[in-house]
Amino acid sequence: MSQIAVRVDDDLKKEATEIFNELGLDMSTAVKLFLKQSVLTRSIPFDLKLDKDYEFDLSNGDYIRTRNLDEYNEVTQNSFKESMKKYEEHGISKCNESVDEYFERMVKENAEL
Repeated sequence: MSQIAVRVDDDLKKEATEIFNELGLDMSTAVKLFLKQSVLTRSIPFDLKLDKDYEFDLSNGDYIRTRNLDEYNEVTQNSFKESMKKYEEHGISKCNESVDEYFERMVKENAEL
């Protein structure tokens, strides 16, 4: 038997271990499953993509990753452009709204259109 040693971030290991434990797996078994699936499919067993994603390194050190704007409908394109303009003028502001509250508000606002 061979041994593989991999260095990973502590948080990544903790989060992965929690997920694997919920699935009834230990780290060693999960890695073996990944390797077995790679051999069986002769591939990485998940999609690796760079296609049509664009990255922006902004002057203040922030980083944005998005798709090509042409792939979205006109409403989404305009919303993105407006958001980028606000970001460039004011930066990122904190919000006390949860993700669920945000989506609930978006549904209500867009249902009125």
